[in-house]
Amino acid sequence: MNHNEQLQRIRDRIGSAPAWQTFLVVFLPVLGLYLLTMQTDNVESNFDAVAAALPGWRFALFGDIDLTQFEQLPFIFEVEGRIVSNRPPGISFLSTPLYWLVGERSFTGMVPSLLPATAMAATTSAAAMGVLHLILRRLTTPMYAMAGALVFAVGTSTWSISANELWPHGPAQLFLALAVLALASERFLGSGLGFGFAVLIRPVTAIIAAVTGLWHGWKARAWKPIALIGLGAAAGLGTLLLYNHQVLDTWSPAPAGYGEGFINRAGNQSVFGYLGDVVGFLFHPKYSVFVFSPFLLFTIPGLRNAWKSAPAWTKASAIGGVVYILIHLRLNRFWGGLAFNYRYALEFLIMLSPLLYLSWHAWYHKTTDVGRRAFWYSVAVSVAAQVIAINVGFVNGSLVTA
Repeated sequence: MNHNEQLQRIRDRIGSAPAWQTFLVVFLPVLGLYLLTMQTDNVESNFDAVAAALPGWRFALFGDIDLTQFEQLPFIFEVEGRIVSNRPPGISFLSTPLYWLVGERSFTGMVPSLLPATAMAATTSAAAMGVLHLILRRLTTPMYAMAGALVFAVGTSTWSISANELWPHGPAQLFLALAVLALASERFLGSGLGFGFAVLIRPVTAIIAAVTGLWHGWKARAWKPIALIGLGAAAGLGTLLLYNHQVLDTWSPAPAGYGEGFINRAGNQSVFGYLGDVVGFLFHPKYSVFVFSPFLLFTIPGLRNAWKSAPAWTKASAIGGVVYILIHLRLNRFWGGLAFNYRYALEFLIMLSPLLYLSWHAWYHKTTDVGRRAFWYSVAVSVAAQVIAINVGFVNGSLVTA
């Protein structure tokens, strides 16, 4: 059997494999990579990740969320005489099961070990890539779906941000991907529940749920998608509001220390300032999507043709992602408080990924050999950029002991 015949047999076997098998082919290697490269040193953990992990640790060991011993840390607030984290509940308690398994051994110094929380971030991020592959299987062959998910897994900051620490982005990507997968199957309540869990993790994703459901229902001239997606998402939003009322003493979906800044920025930012944020989001040399994931540039040329042939759910997902990021850029700074790289684009990219795949496919199969080589070089550059981002250290001054 020659080399070409062997490759064809592999393609045939993958093409006939059930979805759960190809899911594991994506999920397990990506999980292994993410666990191998995730952040392991508390002192190098970001303020957000620390504040997100502490409630999960405290609840697992003591059954409450009293963080008095950590009141000097950022994002830990006093509310009605209680010291609590202002992180949303979906991210705050995500790591509770792993901390419960580890038990008292998790406390290693100034703060508990963040490894259980980081491992959960890596796991949910890898699962998001597996679900992305299932979404792409709705549009293409299993082989291409696997390849697309793997490129996304190592060529975007899903690797260097979502899977590296307990940011909200990895878990949010997972539930948004599940929502899109359910939408593709016209399981509208399931899609709404996926969006609802994303809202519990990252409240601003409520924009995605609302726009995606409304767009899909409008284009289908049907109330059912709107009602069922809205019902599922509203369950998540309602739970978030109840939690914020009980724990943070506010009915606002934005936690203490966040909502005021969002309102002020949206009200005071000039048109030119906003346009600068949009351009910076895409092309800034230190923080943009196209600089740190240049392979995404090759998803643009085929967009017009892709839009014409795309299924309705793909368009609804893309519109939800685009409106989300346009509003997000009005509410918050595009660079996300990082030294470099990007993070706010991750939810936007997971929603846009089905349409971007179709666009890339339309271009790739019509371009020249030079164009194809340029694409794969851009993938290599994207991977290298994420490797650099993972290996450049950050020192959290709040955790440095004397």
